[in-house]
Amino acid sequence: MSKKSTELIVNGVKKYGPTVGKLALKHNKEIMGALGSINLKKRLKNTDDSEQSPKQAKNKHPRKQRYQYYLTEVTPTLDTRNRDELFQYRLEVEQCIQQIKMEQAQDIVIKKQIHEGRIREWESILSHIVSQMTIKDYMEYLRLFNNPEYQSDYFTGFEGDVEKFKKLNTVEQYDALVQYVHEKTMIDIEQIKREFSAPV
Repeated sequence: MSKKSTELIVNGVKKYGPTVGKLALKHNKEIMGALGSINLKKRLKNTDDSEQSPKQAKNKHPRKQRYQYYLTEVTPTLDTRNRDELFQYRLEVEQCIQQIKMEQAQDIVIKKQIHEGRIREWESILSHIVSQMTIKDYMEYLRLFNNPEYQSDYFTGFEGDVEKFKKLNTVEQYDALVQYVHEKTMIDIEQIKREFSAPV
């Protein structure tokens, strides 16, 4: 670099530096937002590249691939799944959370934030699965209560739960039925009593 161009740069910094600094301090939120959007574009470009390149997709960690599967395939279709599938998903997600916690305990402190972020991501999916199970369990029990002849496809593989519910679905065992539904769904007992109106 020549001496002349160096002098031009130094003079430019001396002349415009304070003004640029004041503007940067005054508009720091806008600047950070612009930088963030540039970074987001780069990350999106990188994810698009990795999706297009099968070699890079193969190098992705299996748990990360599984997380993407849950995020894109499972979570949007939870309402169409039966109890067996939801229960299986729940167990798998709980297992992933346990694995991350074990890795967190073994790793250095620096990686703790990364592990906590992963745990939060998986716990978010777990909460979706559990809430969907709760809603669907409750609705199926309500259908069984109102129509003892109702055949539930949702409870396929969990026929024991249905049989126990049907045995409790009598006038004499109404309180036990309410308690059973509460234990299975964790829905408030008062709400259950309102919606599962006591037989006359």
